[in-house]
Amino acid sequence: MIFKDILKEKIHHDLGFDFYTKDGAPDATFSVLVKEKAVLCGMIFVPTIVKLVDEEFFLEPLDRTASPAVRAIRKDGETVAAGEAVAEISGNAEVLLKAERTICNVISELSGIATHVSKQLSVVGGNVVLLDTRKDDPLMRPDHKYAVRVGGARNHRAGFYDGILIKDNDISVYGGIRQAIDARIAEGKFLTRIEIEVGNLNDLRMVLDDGRVDAILLDNMSPSTLREAVSSITKSGRPYLVEASGIGEYDIQEIAGTGVGFISLSSLVRKASYTDVSMKAIR
Repeated sequence: MIFKDILKEKIHHDLGFDFYTKDGAPDATFSVLVKEKAVLCGMIFVPTIVKLVDEEFFLEPLDRTASPAVRAIRKDGETVAAGEAVAEISGNAEVLLKAERTICNVISELSGIATHVSKQLSVVGGNVVLLDTRKDDPLMRPDHKYAVRVGGARNHRAGFYDGILIKDNDISVYGGIRQAIDARIAEGKFLTRIEIEVGNLNDLRMVLDDGRVDAILLDNMSPSTLREAVSSITKSGRPYLVEASGIGEYDIQEIAGTGVGFISLSSLVRKASYTDVSMKAIR
């Protein structure tokens, strides 16, 4: 399933199994309004949503009509003020009425994520890179990850297939850190980085003694333990990528000051609030 199929499913769940016609409906122009200050995201999907509604959910009209037209006023990544118009869409009124809810929902959800990410980045400053996680709906992951990038953070793995992360369960299943690394190196693809999760300083020492991974994820560690871990990694002399995760009970600004290069947060998506978005007929 490609992303366009996912968009079509969103529309299908809203419009149901009916068929629709354009005959007799007037042309209209709608304005897309963002009703609160936000980092705009989701505009890139609007032309595709309109096109899908027009071509997939409507019967061909008896008289040929022009396809709907989208005029973007603001673009993804721009900060917009409350009440600002971000696009105008013109075309057959019935098509636009049927596309309205999906357009608003997509911009609302993705702008909410981008805005939340931007706020988190303003807290940590330029000391650290924020990453998303796989703790979301895989079908929604492409647009969620896009919103995370628009907000200024970076993406972790796209899925289980993309990169190798050796977690505590891998270590348990294979009987130890070295054995788990052996197993994952054997299956690794060319140019694929390997990261391992450690939850204490003893496991970290074993990973550093082994020396074969590219990145180390320091999971559920206090700020003081993170500083000690980062110090040990630095002393190893190897250019590891160092990530912190599981920091929910700690202040993100304090975690950013421990020396880690990356912080992964499921909350970048999970704790984002929807932005209020509407579409209004203006002529």
